[in-house]
Amino acid sequence: MGLDLVEKKLEDYNDVFQDIVNVLLFKGKRIVQENELVELDRVSQYKAEHGELHEEERDILKGWNKGRIRIASIGIEDMNYYHKFMPVRIIGYDGANYREQLLDKNVDQIYPVVSIVLNYSGYRWKKNLTLHECMNIPERLYPYVNDYKMHVFDIAFLSDEQLDMFQSDFKIVAKYFVDRRKSGNPGFPKDIPKHVDEVLKLLSAMTGDERFVLGWQNHIKEGTVSRKEGGTMAEKWIDEIEERGVARGIVQGEKLGMIKAYSDIGLSIEQIANKVEVTVDYVKQVLNPAQVN
Repeated sequence: MGLDLVEKKLEDYNDVFQDIVNVLLFKGKRIVQENELVELDRVSQYKAEHGELHEEERDILKGWNKGRIRIASIGIEDMNYYHKFMPVRIIGYDGANYREQLLDKNVDQIYPVVSIVLNYSGYRWKKNLTLHECMNIPERLYPYVNDYKMHVFDIAFLSDEQLDMFQSDFKIVAKYFVDRRKSGNPGFPKDIPKHVDEVLKLLSAMTGDERFVLGWQNHIKEGTVSRKEGGTMAEKWIDEIEERGVARGIVQGEKLGMIKAYSDIGLSIEQIANKVEVTVDYVKQVLNPAQVN
């Protein structure tokens, strides 16, 4: 919720997705496997009161299959703030998925839809966890108003035992938020993740701290920082990102590819121009051709 396509890529990787599900839903047992997950359409359509057609998009949605059999659909929603009507949103997402299953005229059985909310706010989500809590229901109607429970996991309050269960990059993310709650200033994560770019961007998006994407890039601004063995973990992370970016640039084709690669890791247009040895206008043209006259 509130993440763009780039920022929510980390949880979209199957190794990370299955890790989150296995730890939070199955207490660390490796029930869901990477190769059992398939991409599902996150966008659903609905008609508003006056007939207008609207779209709503989930953060992450995957199908869990065993062979050719669909076991369930599993959705993840990311929140870094409290929303009192979040259960209503979850009902909408889940209902759209059930409705889509019924579009198959030959369907004789539907499969369950599971939605979880990852709360990155640093506070426990203590209220409005169910539909009933979102409303003032007249006593006489109460027995007839169906309830709907939302499953929220407060990332900053995960136990050490839960943290130890994670095997993917999500362990780095979760530990950062736990340490942040406990100490207030956890510093830069010590472990170098598999998905470096995506971890940086998720941490930046969920904390509002631009250091993870932009601030740390100052370590390589204009190539003025000397990196030696034993350098800070932040510098090693940046080294890793830059190496991947340059490798991608070589594959895509010299300057054009390198411009896009450096943009992906968060460098400014001026920094990119300096590194690739081209003009600022040329970088702008490559990155935003539609805006260049």
